Amino acid sequence: MAEAVAAYYAVETGIEAALAAGLVIAQPTLPISARFKKIKTSQPLPRSSHSLSVIEGRAFVFGGEIKARQPVENDVHIYTFPLSGVDEADYEAVKVQPSSPDGEVPSARVGHTSVTGGSRIYVFGGRGGPDLQPIEEKGRVWVFDTKVSKWSFLDPTEGSPIPEARSYHAAAISPESMNMGTTPYESLDDAFGIMFVHGGCPASGRLSDVWAFDIRSRIWQRLQDAPGPTRGGAGLAFAQNRLWRFGGFDGKNQIGGELDCLTVGALSSAPSSAGIAKSSAEPDPLTWTTFRFNEGVQSPGARSVAGLHPVTTGAGRNYLILTFGERDSSEKGHEGAGKFWDDIWAFQIPADEVSGAGAKDETRKMIGAKTGVLTWAPVDVPEFSKTKGALELPEARGWFASAIDKETSAKGLVIWGGLNEENERLGDGWILEFVA
Repeated sequence: MAEAVAAYYAVETGIEAALAAGLVIAQPTLPISARFKKIKTSQPLPRSSHSLSVIEGRAFVFGGEIKARQPVENDVHIYTFPLSGVDEADYEAVKVQPSSPDGEVPSARVGHTSVTGGSRIYVFGGRGGPDLQPIEEKGRVWVFDTKVSKWSFLDPTEGSPIPEARSYHAAAISPESMNMGTTPYESLDDAFGIMFVHGGCPASGRLSDVWAFDIRSRIWQRLQDAPGPTRGGAGLAFAQNRLWRFGGFDGKNQIGGELDCLTVGALSSAPSSAGIAKSSAEPDPLTWTTFRFNEGVQSPGARSVAGLHPVTTGAGRNYLILTFGERDSSEKGHEGAGKFWDDIWAFQIPADEVSGAGAKDETRKMIGAKTGVLTWAPVDVPEFSKTKGALELPEARGWFASAIDKETSAKGLVIWGGLNEENERLGDGWILEFVA
């Protein structure tokens, strides 16, 4: 009798476990939830068209403008986030200083980009000077070493092609080299990765080109031009050996309704998804694929000068996060302010293959359930708390800067400054924390 009861209990427990697992598998992967936390500081830093880098809990703000077409100084402003979340962030302004007595430093600029690799920040492009023209530096990449707070630079190896000078382009970085060359740069002992640069505004018009700069070899390589109209202010992110691009401004219209993907590594073909029409067959390495979102499919509105970043919410689940941006440009051009979005969107990209999320997605496929891969959904950001009442949230904006600390990417996306619809430069900072 005892054996029969034990056998029955084992079967019942197994059924309950299977049902519980089924419920977990059936739970949707979108929308995801997040909450905003304002960075407390006694030193606001209003500006737009600047760059933001975050390394090991410190935010580095460089460049930008407070008045239209007037670059601010070339100091680096550093905010160190408190561990408790109660105390305010420490602030420090670092005067520009070269790494060697006879070294050079970057001039004041707007519309540049920054990416991070290890403890270093890599800055490219921008506008400056009395005529606010694209700064011609012949492919030079500026390097700010956060360990010593000093500047150096990487000039392209002799014979390397170089991209045209530009501003309001997009940039992203890969975590490893593509072996584009073998020339070492001895003074950067932890230098690594490929910096990608796309589009932007040269002296006139806009661009659609894509360039890759190998930090170790100092070689620029031009990749296949991006599809669609030339543009500035696009969002660009690197995830899973792919570049992902959304939006931009072509000089007349904000761009949306599609997401472009450039495969830059030896990965399997990009997956397809219901409700998305691909512009071509499965992608080959170093070719673009465009995912167009059919009418009636939930997706973000057209925009430029927004943020686009890859995040993980744990267990190998990956998303691209699209934040804010300009929806209608100003009739006054750069002198005025347009209309801006105040929304946050998540685009689910494939989970890591060897992960809990990847295993769940394979199970979903087997039982015919939706995986959520390659679909958009608004991020669920609460506006009200039962204990705190109405929550403080950032206002709509564009021309801001945003970055993720790669060491703590599951914890938050940092946003700083920007321009609001009253044509005011904002000086606030926010952390968007994702709830697993």
